[in-house]
Amino acid sequence: MGVRSLRGFVIAIVIAIIVIGVPVVQWLRPIPQAAASVAAPLPSVIQGEKPVIQWPAQGEAALMAVGVGTFGTSGPQVSVPIASVTKVMTAYLVLQKHPLQLGQQGPSITVTPDDVKVYQQDKALGQSVVKVAAGEKITEYEALEGLLLPSGNNMGTLLAKWCDGSVQAFVQEMNATAKKLGMTQTHYADPTGYSPASQSDAVDQMKLFSLAMQNPVFRQIVGEAQAELPVAGLVYNVDSVVGHGTIIGGKTGSTLEAGGCFVFAARKVVAGREVLIIGAVLGQKGPQPLAEALNAAVAMSKDAQKALRSVQLISAGQTIGTLSAPWAKPVTLVATQSVQVIGWGGLPVQQSYRAVLLNPKKPIQPNQVVGELQVQVGSQLVRVPVAAASALPAPTLGWRMKRL
Repeated sequence: MGVRSLRGFVIAIVIAIIVIGVPVVQWLRPIPQAAASVAAPLPSVIQGEKPVIQWPAQGEAALMAVGVGTFGTSGPQVSVPIASVTKVMTAYLVLQKHPLQLGQQGPSITVTPDDVKVYQQDKALGQSVVKVAAGEKITEYEALEGLLLPSGNNMGTLLAKWCDGSVQAFVQEMNATAKKLGMTQTHYADPTGYSPASQSDAVDQMKLFSLAMQNPVFRQIVGEAQAELPVAGLVYNVDSVVGHGTIIGGKTGSTLEAGGCFVFAARKVVAGREVLIIGAVLGQKGPQPLAEALNAAVAMSKDAQKALRSVQLISAGQTIGTLSAPWAKPVTLVATQSVQVIGWGGLPVQQSYRAVLLNPKKPIQPNQVVGELQVQVGSQLVRVPVAAASALPAPTLGWRMKRL
């Protein structure tokens, strides 16, 4: 083959490569994903007046709406004696180790001579007690009533021994549980709170009471005004504000070192949903320290109830973005459902978008979900499927051949 013929052959090969190879390369090139630009027209905070909470003028306090957010705190939030508020952890642990269903009394506990001796010693020291007798049969539920309503210190000792064999072992478990729950300002020295070394802050106790209120049996007991016990007879709840329109449950505490203390729950139904309001008040002083704590709790709860409201942020079908592809006109993206949250003025609102991985070779149909909008309002996270309002065609052969 001559030089001229060889050159022609090479040129022909090159042309063939160009004619055949370029389309193949174009065909095999990855197709880019359609790009979503989503930014719902949301405010940075819920509009309207911010809550005005009547915080106690002394001690420390904390207040939250479960599943919604925190109203904040007052006071230094340092570890202080919490008196019989300690018994919330005692009851929480007992119900964790020996769960009850509503309507159940649970196992029967036989009162021993040692239990009677503890009762007599506690009574002699002026502690709050529940009368017991040797051989008495008291159920777990009744013992918890004795612990939480009249705040019997001897019931705390009885339950601790029943659960773990000794008070010391039970207290170790109280502290291990507090650590596990992230209660960094909390240390328990006894199951009753008579010791001033049982200490915590308002935020830790608010969190614990919120957890305890998730247990229907605990919630039922702390909501009782009174109870009938086998030997003690009729006993009354030291929480004198329970059931009078605002407070639905709580646990009091009062010693010289701790002052008046109270952890509590209120509620409000907003747009058909019950919202629990949980708070804690510690370190109230004065002639009637417990009354100070109770009154502060009622005022704080009423302020929280007043602030809570339903807010619609997005309507179903509302335009919240566009979907763009280089081979077609942009398509409108819409929210497939409304976003209605519970909150108050000033509660932060955040949003983010997560795209669904789509096959770029296939068309996107009208109403096809292409991603998820996540709206965070306080503690609430609402996930909203995002859909294309109209079709986005697949890239044509012509576009795939001609694209640069």
